[in-house]
Amino acid sequence: MRRFVKRSFGRDNSGASAVEFAIMAPVFFGLMFWFMDIAFSLYVRNTFTHAVNTAARDVYLDPDRTDADLQAALSSQLSRFGGDVTVNSTLESVGSIEYHTISAQMVYHFKSPPFSGRSVTLKAEGRAPVIRYQLEETVEG
Repeated sequence: MRRFVKRSFGRDNSGASAVEFAIMAPVFFGLMFWFMDIAFSLYVRNTFTHAVNTAARDVYLDPDRTDADLQAALSSQLSRFGGDVTVNSTLESVGSIEYHTISAQMVYHFKSPPFSGRSVTLKAEGRAPVIRYQLEETVEG
């Protein structure tokens, strides 16, 4: 009997690939979705940083913009990611130049199983010099 069992099952490999696939497929797909989630979080971070730098550029072009204007602009640019954006702007002087510093925060929630339910706070800062142009009036006459 032992000889029969050893001869029958020792050489028969049918179904071995299916069993190996059943063992490795969840690991492979889990890693694939984890890498996609990490790549998407990096995309969100880069988009967030770019949006803050664009807001700093807008402040450079129009120094009278308020925090509410900046918050609305950033929220509209980042609304597709679903995070609430918090914006703070301060005015600081370095030497004789004034700078408008914009700090923003946004919470990103991971979606893949290893990190699902966890979140990370994205922070970015943009700085722009404040230049106020004064037009000289010419008096004719």
